Amino acid sequence: MAESLSDDTYLPPLEPCLKGETVVLSWKLVASALTDPSGHRQSSRAVIDYLTDPLVQSFFTKPGSAFDPPSDRSPHHAAFVKKTAAIHVTPTSNDKYDVNVIKEDALWLSKNARINEIAALRVVVIEFQSRPRNQLLGPISNQDVANLREAAGATNSQTTNILPGFKIGSTLDAAEIQANFEKADSRKRRIFQTYLDECRYYAATNDYLFSLILQESLPGSPVTDASREIRKSYLEAYGMSPKQPQKSPSDTPTKTFHALATQYLNLIPDSISRSQVPVDTVAEDKDLQTEELNVRWIQTWLTEALHRMVVVFQLLDLSRDVFVAPQIAQQWFSLVRAFSFLDQLQGFPDDIAELMAPLQCLVCVISLSVLNLPRMMAFFEGEVDLNTDEEYLATSSVLEHIHEVLEQAIDIGSAYAAPVLFAWVPVVHAMFSSYQERAERRDAIQNEKAVENYDSSTQMIPSLGRRNSAGSITTIDKRRYDDFLINKNLDRDFRRVQLLAVVVTEKARVYDVIASMSACLGSSDGAIFPASIGSRMRVAFLDLLKVTYPFVGYKSEPVYALLAVLSGGQGYWDLSRPNNTPVDQDILSLALQDEILVESYFHQALNRFPYEFIPFLTLCRTLYCSPNLTQESNHELILRLLQKTPTLTFTLPDHFNDYQLAYEEDNSNGFQFSEDLPLLYPVQGWKRVSAEEESFIIPAGTYGRFIVDEGRIVRVEYEHSALALLGKRLDTNLLANKYNLELGELSAEETAETISLLATLVRIECIRTDASDEKPSEPSETALTIVGEASRALSRTRDIISVICDTLDVLLDGEPDNQGLTAIVACLQFLHAVLPICPGRVWSYMSRSTILSNQGQGGRLARLVGSLDLSDVRFELLMSSVRLFSSLIDSAMSSSVRRKTSIKTNGRQKQNHDVWLGVSDKIVTQISLSIVRAAMDVLESSSTWRFSSDLDRMILVRDVVPIMDNVIFYTFSMDDIKSKKFLMSALEPAAKYVIDSFLAPSAGSLRIQPLLVTLVAATQPFGCTVYANKTEAFRTQTEAVLKLARSLVRIANYLDQPSSTVEYQLFKATPFVARVCACHDAFRGPAIELLEALVISAGKSTGEPPSLLGYLGPETSRSFLQLLSTLDRPFNQSQEVNTIWRFFSTIVRNSQQWMANCLLTGKTPRDAKNGNSKPTETSSGSALASALERLASISKIDESEALSILDFITSAQNFWPWTIFTLQKNTSFLTELRRFVRELKPSAITSKTNVLQACNEARIAAYIAEIFAMQLFHLRQIGKADTFANELTLDLDYYLRDGVAVSGYNRGLHVNFARNFSNQYPGWTLDNFKRTLLEPRSLGVDFYYALSFADKMLGFDPGWIGPRNNGFRSEMEKANANLSLVDAQISLYHAWEFLLLELSTCLPSSETLKKHSLQVAQQCLEANEETQSHDQVFERLAESRVNLALVLVQRVVDSSPSPGDITQLLMALWATVSAVQEPYIPENISLYRTLLKLLYVTLRAQVRSLTSASPETHGAGLTAATISQTVLSILDVVVTKGFRTIVSLVHDSQPSISPSDVALLNAILQACLTIPGMDQNQTQVLNILATHDAVQAAVSLYSWADKLADQGDPVYGELSLLFLLELSTMPLVAEQLACDGLLNHITSANLATYLRRSNVKPFAESIGLQRCYSIWAKGILPLLLNILTALGTTIAPEVAYVLNQFPNLMQASVDRFEPPDDSRRRDRNDRDYITLLSVSEIHTLALMTRVLDALRANNARDIPAVEWDAAGLTESVEFWIDRRKLLKERLVTLGPREAEWRSMPPSDPTMYKPYENKLEEKVVTQLELVRLVLEKGVEDD
Repeated sequence: MAESLSDDTYLPPLEPCLKGETVVLSWKLVASALTDPSGHRQSSRAVIDYLTDPLVQSFFTKPGSAFDPPSDRSPHHAAFVKKTAAIHVTPTSNDKYDVNVIKEDALWLSKNARINEIAALRVVVIEFQSRPRNQLLGPISNQDVANLREAAGATNSQTTNILPGFKIGSTLDAAEIQANFEKADSRKRRIFQTYLDECRYYAATNDYLFSLILQESLPGSPVTDASREIRKSYLEAYGMSPKQPQKSPSDTPTKTFHALATQYLNLIPDSISRSQVPVDTVAEDKDLQTEELNVRWIQTWLTEALHRMVVVFQLLDLSRDVFVAPQIAQQWFSLVRAFSFLDQLQGFPDDIAELMAPLQCLVCVISLSVLNLPRMMAFFEGEVDLNTDEEYLATSSVLEHIHEVLEQAIDIGSAYAAPVLFAWVPVVHAMFSSYQERAERRDAIQNEKAVENYDSSTQMIPSLGRRNSAGSITTIDKRRYDDFLINKNLDRDFRRVQLLAVVVTEKARVYDVIASMSACLGSSDGAIFPASIGSRMRVAFLDLLKVTYPFVGYKSEPVYALLAVLSGGQGYWDLSRPNNTPVDQDILSLALQDEILVESYFHQALNRFPYEFIPFLTLCRTLYCSPNLTQESNHELILRLLQKTPTLTFTLPDHFNDYQLAYEEDNSNGFQFSEDLPLLYPVQGWKRVSAEEESFIIPAGTYGRFIVDEGRIVRVEYEHSALALLGKRLDTNLLANKYNLELGELSAEETAETISLLATLVRIECIRTDASDEKPSEPSETALTIVGEASRALSRTRDIISVICDTLDVLLDGEPDNQGLTAIVACLQFLHAVLPICPGRVWSYMSRSTILSNQGQGGRLARLVGSLDLSDVRFELLMSSVRLFSSLIDSAMSSSVRRKTSIKTNGRQKQNHDVWLGVSDKIVTQISLSIVRAAMDVLESSSTWRFSSDLDRMILVRDVVPIMDNVIFYTFSMDDIKSKKFLMSALEPAAKYVIDSFLAPSAGSLRIQPLLVTLVAATQPFGCTVYANKTEAFRTQTEAVLKLARSLVRIANYLDQPSSTVEYQLFKATPFVARVCACHDAFRGPAIELLEALVISAGKSTGEPPSLLGYLGPETSRSFLQLLSTLDRPFNQSQEVNTIWRFFSTIVRNSQQWMANCLLTGKTPRDAKNGNSKPTETSSGSALASALERLASISKIDESEALSILDFITSAQNFWPWTIFTLQKNTSFLTELRRFVRELKPSAITSKTNVLQACNEARIAAYIAEIFAMQLFHLRQIGKADTFANELTLDLDYYLRDGVAVSGYNRGLHVNFARNFSNQYPGWTLDNFKRTLLEPRSLGVDFYYALSFADKMLGFDPGWIGPRNNGFRSEMEKANANLSLVDAQISLYHAWEFLLLELSTCLPSSETLKKHSLQVAQQCLEANEETQSHDQVFERLAESRVNLALVLVQRVVDSSPSPGDITQLLMALWATVSAVQEPYIPENISLYRTLLKLLYVTLRAQVRSLTSASPETHGAGLTAATISQTVLSILDVVVTKGFRTIVSLVHDSQPSISPSDVALLNAILQACLTIPGMDQNQTQVLNILATHDAVQAAVSLYSWADKLADQGDPVYGELSLLFLLELSTMPLVAEQLACDGLLNHITSANLATYLRRSNVKPFAESIGLQRCYSIWAKGILPLLLNILTALGTTIAPEVAYVLNQFPNLMQASVDRFEPPDDSRRRDRNDRDYITLLSVSEIHTLALMTRVLDALRANNARDIPAVEWDAAGLTESVEFWIDRRKLLKERLVTLGPREAEWRSMPPSDPTMYKPYENKLEEKVVTQLELVRLVLEKGVEDD
């Protein structure tokens, strides 16, 4: 036992708990998991392991043992010592905890609460871990009150009535509150409160587990695998078979149940006695003697008793096959006496007073279960035998005790005991009757024997032997209960019991008590217990009514009590509430199967209908709500009865006497009609009944009988349709003065009941259809049948819908009383019921109804409910209206496609009538706008209305707020609102009205106040463990408000609409939003999302954003972050955890400096200021530390959580660089990330089996790559990147495989899906279902297209689901999954790009990385070639890939890559380039330019690799031939064809073309012609030029250059000549150029005129003249030189002629270099500056003039002399060469390349002539060459 007490599941080791690494699973957390409506929490492994732990199970098999008292012999102390020993927990104190204080607190609690040390230690640890939550739920500070006052717009700073219904005030600031919180006495009070809470939730958990064991499901939660596992474990622990169905008495383990019941009954007295005494009688510490603790003390023990009583009830209820043992009966009724204080609880605080009704109900129903009326009656009727040894009925003393207790209870006025005493009456009567019967039998036997003795003249002589009592006359058939009757004097006089019955029925009003209790035992919002338990409790009342029926008969009181018992307070709006009550325990199913009950009440009501109108219809309506969907007979029975009602009971009209008596011999008051009797017919002269109307005429010959001897009430055997008759009566009710109504006019109450019946019938059938799997898209056939049946007797132009709509109009136009308001409610419910099957009819009616304000008319709703006090009926009217409005908004959304689409059907499908016929978008728009206006009015008025209970206010807010939220969400969640066919166009005005109402600067605070009221109310702890539906309403209304606030902030961001007003108000309210997270875990998600939206919105502001930490305050911020840092431990639900991490990422990314520091360091600014550590030093409790710790086991955590954490880490790196150093310290984290990536399988393999896993892996790998890249970047700054980079190069396999190719895109899927979708739904495309950025979206099946919306909108089409789930829905799922994969792979590509570029920067000389770079570059090209989509995303991706390839090749090209690698890259690149069909259209030109740049770089690399490598290195012939052919193809397609295309586009003034395009082609041409061996392909080049007429294009461009000048710059003249210049380097091409008269074109073009001007120079005043000089120096001169070189003497005359055509330029080239001290007058610009271009100019001229001079020597006649001062230039050149310093001063750059050369070192710094830079080297070298050429020429001369 001692070992088990140190169980680590129940109480984990202390140190991890105190450090926050482990969260103790408190009983409160366990109870919350077991009541989780989603069932997710109970499926947590921690909960399952905890509840199936043997020690924990022992706390339930031995009830109450969890808080056993301490004792000297108990092993608890030893376990306590072991847990707190120094070996298990650090004994020294630290910043977080002091274990000595923990131990002292545990011993203190053990002493004051009188519980064992281990339980006390566990409570202390729970309180320690709950401190952040307790701080948030503590007192409100002055600062918070001030913020709230500003948010609510309260003008008076002194008032405490800031919000309606709340007195909010504070006299303490945050620092004082914190100081009080940290005091020892405050801590001890919290510990004691935690102990009380744990006791309460321990009892609740016990209750919930027994519900699971006995009913196979938890209350309020669906059945899950986890619940089955837990149930099986507990059944084994209790020694019961897990397969035990507990459905029939023979299978019920009665003895076990009774033994368990005894255990719990033994515990209840202790709970009651504790609740009767104040806390100071138990606790010795005087600090605990506070009023608040005293209330909590009483509440705890009453709640504990309550839950134990629920367990007792369930055990006794399921063991009714025998009577309980005398001990149980004696013990229980002693408890009933002890519960006499319950009526006094009414005056206590609400937390205690609300327990009164549950306890009273339990006392009552357990007493009925103990009495066991069904078995009691069966026993007295002789159907069962009595086991005299074990059943209480055999013990007279117990019966006497029961009798006394019940009499006393009635005497003191305990109304809850009235049903028990009422049940006791038939029991005693049965005993009395049995006693009397046996007494009469004894008397009869004695008389017979006396006669016999007299006749035989014998005398009775006693036998001398022993008397046989069994055969004695006086003891014949004696029963054990006879003594009870005798002792209580009930054996002869039964009047006392009769008097008790009179008191119970008349004074105690037992039927009212039953009805009021039953109203709280159903599934309504005010229900006390779960529906399944409440149903069984009402079954006890049902048995009571059934047993007492023979005594009371059919009267109004028991009938209305029966109706209350059957309905359980459930109304129309509760029908849709989930109900997990087993069919065999559902009261409605049991009632319908109970022949006695059906005969006693149902048939009686039928026989009196419609004379007694309400009971029968209410019974039908109530019984039809049975959840038993499998056995259709129940529903069919009632529906068939309504369609074929056999009888009719009514008052025979006074004027009708055409009948004759029948069966007079039977004296049955029978008669037979001799004439027809029409039940309703038009008055004379009004109209005749049309042929199609059913006349409801009772035909002659019909039999009937008079029900009463006096009067004319008759029941006739007239089979008719009650539904049709009701419909007809509703119709005639509208024109009552036009009809003779033999059945009378329907009253408002009867009208309401009739319409309510129809609404319920239709609604139930719609629910059944929705729940079934058969064609849920089609309207319910049965519902349509019901509507049709009710319309059967009406005229052709009317049906029941139009009749009820007209009825509603009449009611709205009048001044209805309460009955009239009830009828309006019924009409609204009917409209709601028929909305799914006849939506068009409802919308059409709403467009003309006056209940809504429409186009300045109507608005009756506000008048009907506008009073200050909302009575129950007015509140019901308001809620019915709001719920109808909500359904209409949902209907408008779900019908968006259906209203405008006619679905194609094949021949086998039935063509359904269009239920939306006649409903236009205009109608929907008008009504939707009216609805949101009404909802806004209701929301505003809710602040001023007085409700009958807080629950009513909750329900109103819960139902009205989602209308506004949904309108926004539906409108802006998908599709483009600017598109012509906007899917939600009908809801757009309504949505904009809501947005403007809150976001407009003039909105004020009135509308925000109800939201603030809800938020403030939500911060008040709501810890009741009963009233589950009320708790659910509280939760739902708070979530609704949080979601609306979130939507308002998000929509403002989405629409870029100013939201300063609501943002300011919500920022002021953030302390309460943070507190809401602590109140209930269900609020955490919506609250965090609201704060996240606020932070994002604030981050978009231009100035300094509002500080979230500033509004929260340091204490609230710390507690809030500490609360969130638990990350949903111990449940670890991925969705909750991801929400928290996403919020953390948002804080880090959006300029929330102080809050981000808190997250990353774990310290508030104040902590950092007061501490000794660095401000940026991270503590172990920070979110960053938690993230790194979680990622250290990334392979074990959920993928979605890993994604969220990685997003947080990367955000921290990007926005807070100092976090890099924290990450670098955690080597295990980086090592684990590397290992994870290293072990990833190829995406192509994973995606075949699990697409979503492939998505997640790719996205995780992307985040990891980004983390690595950032690490490298920062390490590189400090020179420590090499080691890490080298390690990373070993782990890049996944990135090299999948990093570039976005191979997941399934083009066929998307194209076919889009085409088929448009065909199936004409007028709509998939784009209409694209999700917007209103909400964050995650990878998965709802990623891109709004699948959840499509389900609602397209569900009407059978093809949406498909016959085998292969319809459009599955296609949309596949499309979403595929696009998720694509998105993840795109992210992977960008991260891989980042990482690879960083790696190549860190390791420029790594051969491995060079190969990787070329491999990736080739992958980029191949991926682009395979890209199948022209979507903008893929176009950007393709361009990005090319840019990446360009950068990579540029980095590799300078490091001598192998020719083979470059050749392979060139081939892949050429394949990509050649695949571009129309490169120069605007859509393609950007990408094509980048491809050409890459082509140029690759060609240059190819030249370098081929030049530097030997032929053997690269495969000689084959490679050379392949390269040559590729280069020729490039010349053909890219260069010449491209040049021709560009020239055409330039002439056409195409704006997308720029001069850089021509320059790029020139560069590629130059690179192609420098490929080794290209001189052997001159003929092919000539052919290519001829094919595309490229030379002519260049000449044309040159000729038109002045006309095509851009802002006076004839740049195309230069580019065209440069193109020709590159071609002229090939002799054959140069010869062809000369033959084509190129020189003539140069001199005759318009540009030649500009060139001849005297002011053409490098630094001319205009850009045009500067360009002309460039054309001369860069183009004409080198071109002439190349032609002269190629043709020699043949072309020399023309060349000389051309040069002499430009004398100014020839002379200026010499003058430009004259020394500064020359006396001749020169231009200042030329005198001051020397450029590389001018040096090149004289170098070219020097060469040409020397060649021409040499040629002229042999042919002076043909070759003219060139006028150029070579001698003077020679002197000038000598001057500049000798004066290097002056040359450096005068040397200037032209263009960025020369500027770059000026900053570069010379090519050979070791030369004997040192140069300062590369530009100087080039200039001096060329000058020396000029001198050399000129001097050689002089020597020759």
